Amino acid sequence: MLLVALDQLRDGVVLGEDVRDTNGRLLLTKGQQIDANQIRLLKIWGVPEVPIQEQDQGIAKDKGDKEEADRLKIERTVQTIFQHIDTAHPAIQPIFKAAVEHRCQKGLFVDLGPRQRLPEDFKLDLYNGMKTQIQFSEVHLPESPEIIIEFNKIVDDPMSSANDIAAVVSRSPSLAALLLKIANSAAYGFVSKIDTLSRAVALLGTREVGVLAMVISSVQFFRDLPKDLIDMATFLRHSVACGLLSRILGAQARVPHTERLFLAGLLHDIGRLVWYRYFPEQAKLVLNMAKTTGLSVFELETECMGINHTQIAGYLLKKWKFPESLENAIVYHHCPSRSHEPAEPSIVHVADIAVNALGLGHSGGHIIPHFDPRGWYQLGIAPGALKTAIDQTVQQVDIMTELFTGL
Repeated sequence: MLLVALDQLRDGVVLGEDVRDTNGRLLLTKGQQIDANQIRLLKIWGVPEVPIQEQDQGIAKDKGDKEEADRLKIERTVQTIFQHIDTAHPAIQPIFKAAVEHRCQKGLFVDLGPRQRLPEDFKLDLYNGMKTQIQFSEVHLPESPEIIIEFNKIVDDPMSSANDIAAVVSRSPSLAALLLKIANSAAYGFVSKIDTLSRAVALLGTREVGVLAMVISSVQFFRDLPKDLIDMATFLRHSVACGLLSRILGAQARVPHTERLFLAGLLHDIGRLVWYRYFPEQAKLVLNMAKTTGLSVFELETECMGINHTQIAGYLLKKWKFPESLENAIVYHHCPSRSHEPAEPSIVHVADIAVNALGLGHSGGHIIPHFDPRGWYQLGIAPGALKTAIDQTVQQVDIMTELFTGL
């Protein structure tokens, strides 16, 4: 005979003893089968639990046990993801809790498998080759980089108009068509149809249009990566979620130009895409090693390849002549306190940690390498506000991911 809480009871279980209220009044007798009305009656009379015959506790207990077991598995998964981080830190606590809850709701359990030590002789000397290829090879956006340079000039010019930026967009028919598609999507929710570029720019804003133009070009360039190396839909979901959360956190921290934070979040792992495209075999080795050792991909990049994806991004963004402020947010997103302007990379840093923890896609690995708290304290974001920002991101990520998946 077992005592079972009312919330765990199901219709048809059999009482193992008489059930009485706090005053000793008999409510139900031993051997009686329970139905929904009787469970409701017991709740009214304040009975917290009842004795039932052990063989009849059945489905409700089994279901409760399975849910508890699944939750423990999820908690262990999240603990493994945070193995290099102090989860008691005020900024990490709400992320950890949100990660467990979200993964439980979605069933996002990741079996990271048994651990093996990294072989001492596992080291790839790629630094010089990568650096040379990125600096001097013809690595460029599908649209001429000049169009991005011109975007930046117009966006930074306070005298520029919607017609000016529309004129630049119109030079690329594919970019113009995609921009109009985005402007008319549910993500922006304009009532009337937007059928001209100048109106799209006027409604969205020149900075927002410039960001979208760079995102479109970048997504198009990397959309054909090998599926056995990286699932671009999963990578894109991770990137979009990081961009959304970066923008929301930027608004909470009163950081100007939140659209730049959206772009920084979207492109924070662009160096890894370059790595996948131009060095696929080496990338496979490192990704497989991350799975077997439990080390973070970022750590393996640095230790075994001599160059990590943030450094690759720095070379690439310089080649593409992206704004220095954007380069700063991306290159330092794993170590924001090393930046001379740590606010924006700190925001992307926290967003990246949260998105990885929740399992909103991934860019190649699951283990979070570390947390740099110094930049976080300067932002002045309360832990409760961080939880709100995460909830908003979860609500928006599907719509925005679908939008960019079709590019």
